[in-house]
Amino acid sequence: MATLEGKAQYRIDTDNTAAGIAIMILTTATFAASDSTVKLIGTAVPLLALLWVRYLFQMIVMGAWQIRRRAFGLFRTGSVKLQIVRAVLLLTNSACTFAGLRHLPLPVSTSLAMLAPLISTLLAALVLKDDVPRSKWALVAIGFVGMLLVVRPGGSSFSWTVIYPIGAATTFACFQVVSSHLSRVDDAITTNFLTALVATLMLCVLVWMDQAEMLPALAQVRFESWLLVVFMATMATTGHGLMLQALKRAPLSVLTPLGYGQLAFAALFSWLLFGQVPDFWMAIGMCVIAASGIGTVLLHGRKAAPAVSADV
Repeated sequence: MATLEGKAQYRIDTDNTAAGIAIMILTTATFAASDSTVKLIGTAVPLLALLWVRYLFQMIVMGAWQIRRRAFGLFRTGSVKLQIVRAVLLLTNSACTFAGLRHLPLPVSTSLAMLAPLISTLLAALVLKDDVPRSKWALVAIGFVGMLLVVRPGGSSFSWTVIYPIGAATTFACFQVVSSHLSRVDDAITTNFLTALVATLMLCVLVWMDQAEMLPALAQVRFESWLLVVFMATMATTGHGLMLQALKRAPLSVLTPLGYGQLAFAALFSWLLFGQVPDFWMAIGMCVIAASGIGTVLLHGRKAAPAVSADV
């Protein structure tokens, strides 16, 4: 999902907003390509193995990036607990996303995962006891209507598996709260490296515990499927790198709404790869979710003071 994780401690040193916008659009396409590849892989590769390769690849790339920057404090962090919580939340988010892509059309899974800003509003009001204005509550209600249009409970195409992308949106909303706190004490690339490291170690333990069933399943995976897994991991990691570059060129308030462009790319790839085209009501629902999410982001940005740092 094309989302802005944590806060990168970068200054926008040049006024190159157009380039930042172009890179951000490419970022959404990259994340949509990663999700499309997960759907192409389907059940050919065990879910744990899929997650393990994805985070191992990110760990290696981010670690190499840190060394290239001559930032050798790879394991230095201002909050070990928050880094672990962040990794658990993002790993859970990825697991829910991958599971949802196995069972649901790509546009459905992507649009429901885009409910994260609305869920963040709910969490702020119910858990953090923040004073949420009526305008934001209205956008939450509109987003909920959009969700109903997409999933249409009671319809012939409805499936309980919609809980996966909704779970992905919920965990990502929590993930962004933790990322915001970490941004005050840690560098963005260090945080992304540590997240990948912790997630990879956790997956190593899970794979080891499930090796009796995992090893025979892995032996059945074809070479073509492994190529798709590597491509998926490459696209996901490339997306994070592109986002960093976009944020160095354009303000966060400009880039964040563009993340919803992933819905359009998801619909395009779904048509090209799977011959699945959103019907009229699903398309309307996707637009409603995007509009409510963008509105929530813009209201939040208007309320917040301009910041030099940006989410990654």
